[in-house]
Amino acid sequence: MTGQPRLRLLGFAVIAGVLAFDQATKQYALEAFSPIEPIAVLPFLDLTLTWNRGVSFGLFGSGALPAVLFIGVALIISAFLLWQMLKAPAWVATLGYALIVGGAVGNVIDRAIYGAVIDFLLLHWRSWSWPVFNVADMSITFGVVLILIDSLWPGPPSTTQ
Repeated sequence: MTGQPRLRLLGFAVIAGVLAFDQATKQYALEAFSPIEPIAVLPFLDLTLTWNRGVSFGLFGSGALPAVLFIGVALIISAFLLWQMLKAPAWVATLGYALIVGGAVGNVIDRAIYGAVIDFLLLHWRSWSWPVFNVADMSITFGVVLILIDSLWPGPPSTTQ
């Protein structure tokens, strides 16, 4: 395999890997962690179970908007990004789109099953803390960074102009 088919294979493999790892870690979090007693792993990292009923960082999480709305929007965006992944000419963009799609679908699965997203990773330092997140959120973040890198440093010009 060369060219596009190899990139597509990479993209689908990354999506599947992100989904599998995300769902496995969330199931483990449900069984092992408590929202009441965080588990200190490192001086700046705790494991604690939380439910995110909103979007990123809990925005719109008051419960006023139904989970089905978040699911629909996430699936539409994921379909668009999957289409972008399939036509991406470089591995950096393909990987970026695949990471985002895998993470978004991982969070959609949570919303479809539980009505909220399972979060369990808490970064903090002294009195500062980041909102609790999960593997899917990390995947989405890394995917966005890769797409930005790809857009800022494009490859060589195309020979088919």
